[in-house]
Amino acid sequence: MNILSKLNEVTINNTSRIAETDRKFCENQYEQYVAAREALQQALNIIKPAYEEEKKSLDNSLNRCYLNEYCDIAPIEKRLEEIKEYFISEVVYHFSRQYKVTLDTAVINKKYDIYLTQHDIIAEIFEQLGGFNFEEKAVHELIEKTKSTIYNFDKVSIKKTSLSIAGFISWDAWGWNGFSLSHGSNKEQSLFTALSHFENGSVKMLDSLFNIHEEMRKGSNDHDIFSKYEFGYEKIRSIKIFKNRKITIEFKNQTLAQEFANTYLKK
Repeated sequence: MNILSKLNEVTINNTSRIAETDRKFCENQYEQYVAAREALQQALNIIKPAYEEEKKSLDNSLNRCYLNEYCDIAPIEKRLEEIKEYFISEVVYHFSRQYKVTLDTAVINKKYDIYLTQHDIIAEIFEQLGGFNFEEKAVHELIEKTKSTIYNFDKVSIKKTSLSIAGFISWDAWGWNGFSLSHGSNKEQSLFTALSHFENGSVKMLDSLFNIHEEMRKGSNDHDIFSKYEFGYEKIRSIKIFKNRKITIEFKNQTLAQEFANTYLKK
């Protein structure tokens, strides 16, 4: 098998590893990118030679060209780079948003010139997955993100069916202004997403937990966030949040509480 055949096989294999809707999205983005790139390239192919010819016809160094390298040529060259970056960002963001995974556009942008294709970007995305598929990568990131919210596992305690984390909640306001989640804190969202995954295997936050998070964000002046939130789930029974920043999650049994702690919280 020659090198070209091997490259084609890799392209086919990568394309076959993504969903049909993803493939169509990438192809559509590539077609739009190529059309824009060729339009800019055609303009550059006209202006650049004209500028070079005009420079040759000058009588002396004091004359100025009507065309200008910095005003006419450089902006088009810059736009070619910008639309390449935009093409990469659109494809990468699609997969990042669709599968809840973290991907780096800068690495891809630095590696390729303006003639890259959607196959190049897809290949780089799979390289960044590190051997995982999209679902596995999302779960791996979810677990690692939740573990990173626990700086000291001694703050995690399990008593019968309840798991408590002391000093976990980040409040933004106190006193007469009520209690609301700190705008700079994402750890509560990470914990609720982990609980959702533990309950049903999805990396998308359960609606009921999303609503609790929204109420916490809006604050105690608008919602009774310190009452116990109870659920009819198979694994999670209730959640209670305290003013002293503690959160307590009650599971259906102690085994589930220990399993959640070991999987999502313990480093």
